Amino acid sequence: MEKKKHKTISEYSQRIDSTDRNDWQHLTDPVLLHVFSYLDKNELNSVCRTCKNWHRIAQDESLWKELTYRNLGCRYPRHDVSWKSELKRLTYHAPNHLHQTCEGHVDKIYYVCFSNSGKLIATCGADGIVKVWKYGHTTALLHSRQVVDPPSYANYVEFNEAETHLIMNCMMSVREEEELQAALAVLAIEKGLAVVAARHSWFPYFRGTWLTNDTFLLADVSTYFFSNDNVKLASCTFYEEELENPELYKRPLVENLTDDNVELRSLLEMTNDGYRPHLVKVIEWSKWNRDSPVERVETSRPGDRVVIIYQQSLEWDIVHRLVFYKVDIDSETPSVTEPIKIIMTNSECVGVNLSADHRYAVYNSRRFCIDGWYEQDVDTIVINLANIGEKPEVFEGNKSLEQSAKLFYFFPSISSDFLASGSEQDVAFLWDRHSKQVIATLPHTLPDAKDGVGAVAFHPHDPEVLISVADDCRVRIWTSKNRERQFKLQSDIPNCE
Repeated sequence: MEKKKHKTISEYSQRIDSTDRNDWQHLTDPVLLHVFSYLDKNELNSVCRTCKNWHRIAQDESLWKELTYRNLGCRYPRHDVSWKSELKRLTYHAPNHLHQTCEGHVDKIYYVCFSNSGKLIATCGADGIVKVWKYGHTTALLHSRQVVDPPSYANYVEFNEAETHLIMNCMMSVREEEELQAALAVLAIEKGLAVVAARHSWFPYFRGTWLTNDTFLLADVSTYFFSNDNVKLASCTFYEEELENPELYKRPLVENLTDDNVELRSLLEMTNDGYRPHLVKVIEWSKWNRDSPVERVETSRPGDRVVIIYQQSLEWDIVHRLVFYKVDIDSETPSVTEPIKIIMTNSECVGVNLSADHRYAVYNSRRFCIDGWYEQDVDTIVINLANIGEKPEVFEGNKSLEQSAKLFYFFPSISSDFLASGSEQDVAFLWDRHSKQVIATLPHTLPDAKDGVGAVAFHPHDPEVLISVADDCRVRIWTSKNRERQFKLQSDIPNCE
């Protein structure tokens, strides 16, 4: 009798389970959609594996659309092929995971950049040290050199295309009790970052750039820059000599300022109309305005370039500008032409950069108030260089710590899907370019440290890798969850050597 009772209970339980399953299977699509709307993305992916019907419902665009809106905190037009892939792009492919922290600098780091291939990284800062790192699964230090001694400092570095040399901008103390003077120097990477060429710069905040592998740009005037003389943009070609005594490669930067191995040639003369050059970038003419519907009639030569110069006004009205000039780097005579484009701005530029494909210019700007202070809001502006007629894009959310009469530089960087920038805070900001929303803040916080993030740099060929440097003396490498998974799989593969 007891045995029969257990059998009856068992049969009853099976009948209930069967009824429950049948009830779930017969729920209508609207009911299932409503139930699934309470799930997060991981739970939705789990229910997809339950049965074909649930898989069909869980793939519904409306569910993933709401999850994307919830994740960003806003509504915007879809960029990717589906809302599920859109959410995956924002959460799985965004470089917001701390992969590695590199140490070695002993003071604030002001700037970071990748080489064109993405294999090398360069950093510099308030300690006067320039470092070159080899990027990889584990980024390692290759070269380090104390180029100038504090209070001198280095605030900009850039690789040439061949990745054999770095150009460095620094503020250096030549004699005691004198103001710091600006200088541009060329460092040979394979010679331990030896200074192989250097020149004084008239403009203390002018950061030069490479024109070719052995030529860099320097802003110059024949007399004091408040005179009526035109401002000249000079191309400086250096000739690297092989020294018999390797110890000479360790010479201080100041001793190289008197060398005669640099040939200066005036490339561009700009009318001195109350502006002074501040930041400069160069792109090939063939990449200029390439999407414009208006057909260009100008003839193009191999040496044609577009020089982009940010100019500061010498007046208190704080109307600054980005100026675009066309130049021929092979010409024997300097160009004295009118700009091909001028973009006026009522704000100060505190860092400018180009995308890896030279398609976009991006800069941080901070508006000047009537009472003599700068606003806390910092806008990051993106200009489409392939179609300069487009309205610049504005990305908001970055703020300075307080209203201030003094500006600090923090440089942005741009990739195909994302935009990043340093800040006066202890974080780097990461935006989605399509929704224009901040999707992450990347911290550089250390105890008792006043951390500003000086610069960020996307890998030129991998938008899922980002580097940030800050006042905490750290270099931080950020990757996406996707890249972290790939790195882990690579590290799990046994070494066959």
